[in-house]
Amino acid sequence: MINRYLSLLLAISLGLFMWSCSDPEEDDIDAPATPSNFNYSGALSGDGGVYLLWDENTESDFAGYVIYRSYGTVDFTLIVTVQENFYMDSGLDYDTEYSYKIAAIDNEGNESGFTNTVNVTPINLNPPATPQNLSIKAHNLPTEFQVNVELTWDHNTEADFSHYKLFRSDVSDLFAANAASFLDSITDNFYVDEDVTPGTTYHYKLIAYDQGGTLEAPAAGPVSDIPLEVPTLVSPIDGNSIDTTTPTFHWVNVDGAVKYKIIVRTSSVTGDIWESTMDATTDAEMTITYPSNATVPLGATTLYYWFVSGYSKDTEDINVFTPVTGFRTP
Repeated sequence: MINRYLSLLLAISLGLFMWSCSDPEEDDIDAPATPSNFNYSGALSGDGGVYLLWDENTESDFAGYVIYRSYGTVDFTLIVTVQENFYMDSGLDYDTEYSYKIAAIDNEGNESGFTNTVNVTPINLNPPATPQNLSIKAHNLPTEFQVNVELTWDHNTEADFSHYKLFRSDVSDLFAANAASFLDSITDNFYVDEDVTPGTTYHYKLIAYDQGGTLEAPAAGPVSDIPLEVPTLVSPIDGNSIDTTTPTFHWVNVDGAVKYKIIVRTSSVTGDIWESTMDATTDAEMTITYPSNATVPLGATTLYYWFVSGYSKDTEDINVFTPVTGFRTP
């Protein structure tokens, strides 16, 4: 009886041990179903992109789709894993045939069989959009190492965008964008033209090109600006004494200026006590008088300094400024 009891106890213990060493659930070795109706959309493809689509998988343990691509001598390679039942493959070459196949995977990494192979050659359908918000700023600020024309614009976002070409004329804003006016080819959304001469007006056009290089957007521009020549200060200058505490300031009006700002200060570099902005005129000289009711009246027998900033646009971007000169009140 005791031996039978011991044998039964040993059998139960061995059974429990074997059960504890095994997974109560069988390993998942079943792959998802192969995705069906794999194809591409002709309406959504083109311009260097292929839009792939297929029917959704419905398995409860579905994890995603793996997309493989082949082209030329390149064998099928995994390019992306997605959860959606569509994918846009962009940035492709127009003259190359691409082949695609996909499979579904589950949470255990089981992969279905491959779908049919889809073969498609992206074609060049549309030009890029005309670059937006092309703006221009000219400068003649040699002490700040800025004698240039700066251009900026919004970057094109098309998948098949390749580059921009910038064209320039120093004769007229009515000019053709061709080999004669070509300035540079760029991929950024800014350009600094340093090959400029103060006193010359420059006109620019900008064209965006796609990867095929055959379709181009209508040109942005023209936009124009001029690095102003430095206005000459006429009087009072060179620290000379004057006979009034409300002096009239004179300087030469330069071509292309739309406004000026005059600043009076107590030293050659700091201590601004008065400034005034005025529109440029057609006169050869610009003049403005220190106001008698200024917040800070000029004191007697005092050395003051002044200079002028010039603007080619009605903005706060300084185009040019003059040297600082001084004068002494009576």
